Amino acid sequence: MTDAQVKTWFQNRRTKWRRQTAEEREAERQQANRLMIQLQHDAFQKSLGDSMPPDPLCIHNSSLFALQNLQPWADEGKLQPVSSLV
Repeated sequence: MTDAQVKTWFQNRRTKWRRQTAEEREAERQQANRLMIQLQHDAFQKSLGDSMPPDPLCIHNSSLFALQNLQPWADEGKLQPVSSLV
């Protein structure tokens, strides 16, 4: 191999290594994000004492997650009946 071919081979090898390590770091970052979202969801569900199974779509979307966990019926026991107010 000529010096130019050796130089090109090493350059290509370094480029391949950088791409692979960048892909690995991105995969690790995404996995860490999924883990954090799941942990936050589990902690939130535990704080609610909710037995409703989580919706996978809602776990990854904070707006849908908040809507899923709205429970207007949760305070029904605290409301006074209208007949007792008359």
